[in-house]
Amino acid sequence: MLFWLQDIVEQWRVFPTITPPLPVVSIGGLTVGGSGKTPVTQALAHRCIEQGIVPGIILRGYRRRSRGTLVVSRGEGPEVPWELSGDEAWLHAWKLPQAIVVVDRHREVASMAAWHLGARIVLADDCFQYRRLRRQLELVLVDRRTLRRPYVIPFGPLREPLSALRRAHAVLLNGIEPEELPLFARHLPWIRVHFQHSGAMVWTPTGLQPLLSIPSEPVAAFAGIALPERFRQDLQKSGWQLGLWRPFRDHYPYSRRVIRAFLTQCWDRGLRWAITTEKDIVRLQPLLPEFLSAGVTLVSVSLVAEFGEGSDSLWTLVDRLLQ
Repeated sequence: MLFWLQDIVEQWRVFPTITPPLPVVSIGGLTVGGSGKTPVTQALAHRCIEQGIVPGIILRGYRRRSRGTLVVSRGEGPEVPWELSGDEAWLHAWKLPQAIVVVDRHREVASMAAWHLGARIVLADDCFQYRRLRRQLELVLVDRRTLRRPYVIPFGPLREPLSALRRAHAVLLNGIEPEELPLFARHLPWIRVHFQHSGAMVWTPTGLQPLLSIPSEPVAAFAGIALPERFRQDLQKSGWQLGLWRPFRDHYPYSRRVIRAFLTQCWDRGLRWAITTEKDIVRLQPLLPEFLSAGVTLVSVSLVAEFGEGSDSLWTLVDRLLQ
């Protein structure tokens, strides 16, 4: 069963709602993948860390090779392989070494584990469809894809109907206007959020190095994320010349055979650069030497969330929980 559908089925059962002894902020969406929950969670965690507040990031741990409660980071970076935690949880622990990261299918259990480890606030990544955990702030991302075909799977991209927005405390608008929201949701506080790929890094034998300038020659690009086509478009808008484009399904488990075949295509086309997303790099860790031995320079870019108009109200809501 799909993980989000399982969450919805569980909410129909008679289970008590559990309130952890620390504030909980849920970052969720209505669509299946690609709404930007991960970078928004990271942006909120950065805000907490800047104020000296230890955030606890909790996730289900999609496609992880472990069961039960798993502590991914105690505030010192990832301490388990990504295969055990899932790529998104490992990415949080890697990008935010000061944060506590815990995965568990039962998010109320993950919240308590984060609390015992010293977290002062919980940021629940992709938790909108999970109802057993009581939260003080429910943030929901809404974009054009959410409103263009407002139908539930299999007739559209939604996990649940638009009416579910009634549960939100605030909406994060990505590329849409407040007037485009359903009438019943227009009274909600709204914040504009913009996503951009930045922070290009080159993977070298000695570690990561910032990319000083975009190569003038064509490059090979690939991504195994929810909306790979959006990544391709962002690269082209940023000035990258794509000589090869290879999309993979979300959370794609790269193998040596697949990467070697991809590198062969690069050589056949005379491409000596390859670019992918930061999330893909997590799953590529054991295979990075393949790029080095093939003489193909690998570059990764991160997806960053930036808050615009209405952000003052967001920080007011968050800061109120931290007091």
